[in-house]
Formats: sequence, C-alpha cells, structure tokens
Amino acid sequence: MILLISFIVLLLLGVPIAITTGLSSIIAMLSSGIGLNTAVQKMFAGVDSFSLMAIPFFIFAGDIMLQGGASKRLINFANKLFGWITGGLPITAVISSMFFAALSGSSPATVAGVGGVMIPNLIENKYDKKFTVGLLCAAGSLGIVIPPSITMMSYGVVSEQSISKLFIAAIIPGVFVGLTLIIFSYIYSRVKKHEKADFPKFREVVTSFGEAFFSILMPVIILGGIYLGIATPTEAAAVSIVYSLIISLFIYKEITFKDVLSIARKSVITSAMIMFVIANSNIFSWYLTFQQVPIKVAESVLGLGGSPVLILLAINVILLFVGMIMDSSAAVLILTPLFLPIVTSIGVSPIHFGVIMIINLSIGMLTPPFGLNLFVASGISKLSLADVIKGSIPFIILLLMDLLIITFVPQMSLMLIK
Repeated sequence: MILLISFIVLLLLGVPIAITTGLSSIIAMLSSGIGLNTAVQKMFAGVDSFSLMAIPFFIFAGDIMLQGGASKRLINFANKLFGWITGGLPITAVISSMFFAALSGSSPATVAGVGGVMIPNLIENKYDKKFTVGLLCAAGSLGIVIPPSITMMSYGVVSEQSISKLFIAAIIPGVFVGLTLIIFSYIYSRVKKHEKADFPKFREVVTSFGEAFFSILMPVIILGGIYLGIATPTEAAAVSIVYSLIISLFIYKEITFKDVLSIARKSVITSAMIMFVIANSNIFSWYLTFQQVPIKVAESVLGLGGSPVLILLAINVILLFVGMIMDSSAAVLILTPLFLPIVTSIGVSPIHFGVIMIINLSIGMLTPPFGLNLFVASGISKLSLADVIKGSIPFIILLLMDLLIITFVPQMSLMLIK
C-alpha cells in the first residue's frame, strides 16, 4: 500500500515517471527495513545486461539514418510505387512509416521522421488535416512494433525471453496493422474522391529505388542476421551503426564527421533517459516480486474463475489504460512481472503475450491524455492538441480491432518462430 500510495501521489505531483518509480520503491523499501544499498544494487542490475546494449546502438543508428537522408529517399521511393493508386499519398505515408520503424525502433522518431515530410505534403494535396495527423500518429505507433523495437527489447530482458524470437514474432502483426491502415486510407480516399498522381515512368521508379536501396537494405541486414542466427540483436545493432555511418557519410553524403558528434550527443541523451527509466523500474519490479505481489495478483485473478478470454480482455483493458498515461518502456518493466504469471498459467505463450503487450502500448502512443505521438504530430502540423486527438480517434478504433485479432489469433505471432 505504501508503494502504491507514494507512486500515485508522486504522479499527481507531476514527478517524472522514472523518478516516481524509483522514489516510491525506495520509500516502500525503507518502510520494510530494506537498506538503500539494495536499491542501488537493483538499479545497477537493471541495466547490467548485454541485451540492453542494443538500445543505444539502435538509437544511434536510427538518428544517423534520420539525419543522413534515409527518410526522404524511402518516402520518394514509396511515392513512386504507390502514389498513382487511389489514396497513394496516405498509403505512401504508412509504408514509409513501416520502413522507418525498422530503422529507428521508436514511435516518436517515426512520426517525426516521416511526418515532417508527409504531413505538409498531404495537407497541400487537400487531405483533411485531422485525418492526416491521425494517420501519421497511428502509422508512427508501428515504431515500437516492427523490429528492431526498443520496447520489445525491454520486454525480452524483464521476461527472460529470446529477443530474437520476439522480433520475429512481431513481424506479421506489425505488417498486419500496417495493411489495415493502408486499406483504411484507400477507402477514405475513394470516398472523398481524392485525385491520383500520374502513373510513374519505369525509369523514375528504378531511379528512386536506386536512391533508396541502401536504406531499404538496412532492416534486411539487421533482421536477416538475427533470423538466420548469424548475429544476436546486440551484435546486429552494432553492425547497424557501422552500416548507417558508411551510407550517410560516403554514399548519401548528407552528414559530415562533425555532424556525427552532434548526432551522438543527441543519441546519448535519449539512451540515458531510457536507461534511467529501466534502472528505476527494476527497483519497482524487484520490490513487487519481493513482496510476492505478482503471485498474489495472479491467484486473485485466476480465483475469479473467469475464462481465458475474459482474463485476456481484462489484461488488455489495463494495458490500454496504462499506455495512456505511462512511458511504454516503464510500463513493460513494471507490468510484465505482474501479468506474465497469469497469462502463462492460462496457456498463453510469453512470446505471444509480448506482442500483445507491445501492440497495447503502441495504441497508447496515440491515445490521450499523454500519448507522445500526439504531441509530436501537433508540433509538426501546428494543429492544436485537441484537433490531433479528434483526428486520431478513428485510427484508435481501427487499432483496437487489430489488437483483438492479434490477441485471439496467436498463430499470427508464433507462425515464424522455429
């Protein structure tokens, strides 16, 4: 109770989530007679992981690709391929977001990288502003779904599951969500009678593909290396830095060695923030486990006698609510120890549950009041937050439908797992 009360009070006072999780845990530990030395040890243990080294690597590689011109080349190629179809521009936005998600591993970065180009473009072509920002918020949420996902890595560490298998499991659900957004965009554009672009010349498609080739190749190298067992996710992340530096410095030539230092500084700050969240959340998770809270919660939920379907629905509702108010990495680290024993006891694979959890939290990225994608899209489009939220509502409903399908069709997540 002390942990829960102090956590809620600190949140209401506006204390950042990382400090809230750590400080409330320390207060509870002191009240239980546990010394501060244990808190320090648990913080260190939370980030002392080979797997977590992939997080700063992927962040750095994604920032290099963003600054190095990868996003605009991907968008140009996607536009040549799909711009002539009804709804070609919004379809281009979705496909570009899916590609960029495989480069950045971050939802806000995907919204910023693709939205910075596509939001003005869509609005200029008379697409409704609310539809435009809603679509980019939803497509950007794929940043934590399509591998390599930073949030998925956090789940893998805390659940002690193979990050490689989690990445592979997320591929089909991520593509499925992207396809539903594409279909929605096509229907919307057809109803609104938006004009199509001219059919591109073959030479234009080949030229744009050539320009985007090295950007497209990066996720192929990363995921191919992981899937074939050639490299661990951490090793693949390190390779992605070298690859992104080579193409950005020597092929695209859009950044210089001087720019690399400023990009590295930005990546270090982002990585430190994430690692600080993980370190503090580990104290929280450890204290819950120490007090046997996960076991008690599992026994209480299972004692209600609900069917597996009702239990999964209840967990989904809780995850959706948490995703509205909490950082996705912190939510994974805090809630995984609570829910994993419950879902495994009803026969749900930990790998499948990881996908369910990440999809839930990705929806939280565009759900008010604190969905981070909403704020990023608002800043790019210059629309009010209220208008961005209104534009996101149809896509939230669509993603909820996707979530139900992914939850109750586990084969979508597990069919590629060996």
